Amino acid sequence: MRILAIAMVAAMATTSALAEETVAVEATPMITGAVNLDFAETTAGKTGGTMGIELDIDAGSLATVDLDLKATDGSSLTLDTWAVGTSVAGVGLTFGDDNGLLPSTTANTATDGTLADPAMTESVVATVGSLSVAVGLVDWTADITDVSNLQGAYTIDAGSANLTASMDYNRASENTVFGGEVSGLDIAGLTAGALATYDTDAEAVAYEGTVGMSGLTAYLNGSDTNKLQHVGGEYTMNYNGAELSAGVDYDTDSEDWSPMAGVSFSF
Repeated sequence: MRILAIAMVAAMATTSALAEETVAVEATPMITGAVNLDFAETTAGKTGGTMGIELDIDAGSLATVDLDLKATDGSSLTLDTWAVGTSVAGVGLTFGDDNGLLPSTTANTATDGTLADPAMTESVVATVGSLSVAVGLVDWTADITDVSNLQGAYTIDAGSANLTASMDYNRASENTVFGGEVSGLDIAGLTAGALATYDTDAEAVAYEGTVGMSGLTAYLNGSDTNKLQHVGGEYTMNYNGAELSAGVDYDTDSEDWSPMAGVSFSF
């Protein structure tokens, strides 16, 4: 694993150098942002609001820099996610902290999702065509050769939909999680999708189905031991430069409704 991590870092450096030698491209950074007002039910059963600011900095053509910064009322601006990378001759290399390759839930919060979500912090991702491989690092600031987990994903364009198979292997626990996803399936004007994961240690299957149409996204999820756990959806629309959103999640076990709403002003 030490040799693998060193090789990945060396490959990124070499590819970046090749990009500089091949063509000189001046990229102007693109800075976008949004001010968000979000409202949701609190643990006390009341409706509470939060104000947040998001800034997104993107720069690059062959070389890419993506910085996402966030702040809430009363807190400092912090770097939420980041990625740097380059792509040459069909080979892409990216280093950052938001490179997970397994299916992710459509539910509003992670607590409403059922899919297995293996942790991956900073990682190096290599992409060739439809194949991506990620090498996760335990703490890259202390030891860039200490590998935490490996992930891989391969996508097939089946014409009517995209099919993706993925997996995660954790070096410490030796646990493997398999993932699968169907996306972009057009059914009578609806865009449908399906996601699933299988955790080999827990012997647990989880799944989620989604549909979308004209600003509306709906989902339902469950597992092999609890067939239907959450049903929810969200509707978004633009009005005079503001994005308005409203949604709800229904927990079938607790029979609890969790509404949410938001207003976002982009700049």
